[in-house]
Amino acid sequence: MGLLTVQVDTSQVSAMARWVAAAHGELGWTTARAMTNSAKDAKEALRQQVLPKIQGGPTPWTRRGLVASFARPENLTTYVGFNYGEKLNTGAGFNPQSSGTPSGRYMELQSRGGDRGPKSTEVKLRRAGLIRQDQFITPTGRGLKLDRYGNLKGPQYVQILSRLRAFSDAGYTANTTRGADAGSRGRSGAKRRERDYFMLRSDGTGPSRWQLGADVVGVAMRAGPGPKGGTGKGTGRRGRPQTVGYRRKFTRVLNVVDQPNYERRYDIKGIALKEYNRVFSQHFMAALDKNLKRKR
Repeated sequence: MGLLTVQVDTSQVSAMARWVAAAHGELGWTTARAMTNSAKDAKEALRQQVLPKIQGGPTPWTRRGLVASFARPENLTTYVGFNYGEKLNTGAGFNPQSSGTPSGRYMELQSRGGDRGPKSTEVKLRRAGLIRQDQFITPTGRGLKLDRYGNLKGPQYVQILSRLRAFSDAGYTANTTRGADAGSRGRSGAKRRERDYFMLRSDGTGPSRWQLGADVVGVAMRAGPGPKGGTGKGTGRRGRPQTVGYRRKFTRVLNVVDQPNYERRYDIKGIALKEYNRVFSQHFMAALDKNLKRKR
């Protein structure tokens, strides 16, 4: 329901007005103009009544996704709402939201409520076998700074996926190299030590990365000081050798959870239809008057 489809309904317009428009050959264009202007008003009603209610304020992406299309005499249909990525006749000269997640998908969820679908990051983690097909991720708010909407930024997700080697697309080389791979030492190795991630597991009693039967519970970021030198095999002292530069502590930055469920927050369909029906007859009469004056 990201985009509400509105087909023509002239029952609100008097029979005399419709007869006059038809008699002058203007019924099609008059109706199309009235539908277009009504859709614009419905879009404005959504902008004023829905966008201010979004926690943290709407992103530019969400604002851009609110669209209304033009109706034409040969196709008396118009669209208003949040775009799903369809190419519409909006008069803007571009396809709104041709890349990324169309705002209609998440605004529809806010409108009707229900289970959230997987995001691209979750799809990649599933394909890499790091989480199950029925699992999702949510930020913990620890370790990494969240934006004002309570989310991680795109580059942060890319970095996490790269460190976890979760990019599985053919020809894609965003994954970091493994310890034995060429280029894993030196500058790239130092950068990875500064910000490294791993899948955190738990056996029910606490975090356990290798315990048999432990379930994935989150994504952890290494933190704290690195190991000191002079330890490990061959030194007679316990500890990891200095060449393993992993930090000793960690912070859970993402939780692995069951499918999130959202309550209904905005009556997008109701707001759009109410405003559309309220102004349609006014726009029809105004369009008819304009078309008749033009013919004179």
